[in-house]
Amino acid sequence: MDYSSCDMHEELFVEILSPQVHVPLDQEKVVHERRCYEMSPDPSSKWSATRDLAKLYADAGHYDQAVAICKEAMENPLLGDHRVDLWFQMGMISEHKRDFDAALHFYLNSFNAGSASSHFQYWQHNNVAFCYLARKEFALAETHCRKALDLDEINWIKGSGRFYGDSKHWNAWKNMGVVMEHTGRYLEAASFYTTGIKLSHGNRRAVLHLRRLLERHPDVAASWKEPVQDLLTYYNVTV
Repeated sequence: MDYSSCDMHEELFVEILSPQVHVPLDQEKVVHERRCYEMSPDPSSKWSATRDLAKLYADAGHYDQAVAICKEAMENPLLGDHRVDLWFQMGMISEHKRDFDAALHFYLNSFNAGSASSHFQYWQHNNVAFCYLARKEFALAETHCRKALDLDEINWIKGSGRFYGDSKHWNAWKNMGVVMEHTGRYLEAASFYTTGIKLSHGNRRAVLHLRRLLERHPDVAASWKEPVQDLLTYYNVTV
């Protein structure tokens, strides 16, 4: 990609969001999940059926129907304790649709829908930050990135390195790198991208961001202590 010929903000989506690939709607699975929802006596099973049914429609590109399924489930009193999950699910569906205004609306509502674990709160703040990046609201994106990073650190300390996996989450580090880059803090951006690459063991999106930054700013590349090619080689990433 010729970075010099592209708008910097648009590249965020050219590079991060992979082309949408929809699968045919599996009617047999739809019938199965609807039956599970109707027959399940306990809230957890009903929530699982709702989530899986909505995902079937979203994966097939029927985003509005997927959101409608979640909204219908909201009216079920048995799912009162899963309202936070339903709001968040609608946010993810809208994000896949690339309707970031709707995604932000749903994610923000999830904060007020009930209590959530600190692990879940990490994803709430991380995803809200990404939506604010899409809206070019970098100050708000930074606020939520920092909250996500603080939560991840707390979760890590809680589990002595074994809480929700063997490493910290990388997503908020990458998102914070985008904030730093778009607000002119290039060395900080390189640092956040590099940490994101290490925590993700070479995630292609984080690598692309760092490589783009160093190509666009040779002065940063000259002073940065960890050249991107070393990371590419170490993690065997092909870009």
